[in-house]
Amino acid sequence: MDLYAAFADVPRPAELHGCPCCVGPDEGRPLLAHPLRDLTAEDLARYAAKALNTWGGPEEFRYFAPRLLELAADDAFGWPDPEIVFTKFREAGWHDWPQRGAVIAFFHAFWTRTLAGYPTCPSVDTALCALGGAGPDMGPFLDEWGALTSEQAIRHLHEFVSLEPTWRRQRPRLGNAFWDTSSRPYRQVVAWLTGGPAADAVSAAFARLEDEAALQLLEEIDSRLRPNSP
Repeated sequence: MDLYAAFADVPRPAELHGCPCCVGPDEGRPLLAHPLRDLTAEDLARYAAKALNTWGGPEEFRYFAPRLLELAADDAFGWPDPEIVFTKFREAGWHDWPQRGAVIAFFHAFWTRTLAGYPTCPSVDTALCALGGAGPDMGPFLDEWGALTSEQAIRHLHEFVSLEPTWRRQRPRLGNAFWDTSSRPYRQVVAWLTGGPAADAVSAAFARLEDEAALQLLEEIDSRLRPNSP
């Protein structure tokens, strides 16, 4: 589903009000004077950082949603980070939007694109945390990763388990500071890493692959998923 087509009936706001202490009275005018697709990361970065907190509300955010998603998924802003922008979608209530189908389709396309390339920008750690911040069910994303159908997906998992979790008492703590450690997506990722699915995926890939480089990566992944195994 085309993202812009899905949001085509969302009206352009007449004004974009912000906190007078944080946003100038005419600061939103340039964002409303140009077609949405033409707005650059430089145009939208300040709004992306302040949206919903001190600049505009959920309806205004919904108007900008397609372009914000595109730019955040490309890590085009510099600041704010993709995790911040994706989390704002949860805060704006995307689950209740008529366009929620297009949003979740975009999330899946973003994740598939991430797994298909290595290295990627944003990194798999950033992409996973950003999706977690948006608040969808993480199961399908983890299942897709766990299929380990490409060397790129294996390399992403190797990088993730090598650099991201800190293991304490056989439990990982994800190091990305943007994770909400009380959230369901966070718990889903931790359970995937520790409850068996990730290790099972590695074992299945090890059984079917013959490439020595991939097998070495899988062996190292397995050792990190079982840090206290003999």
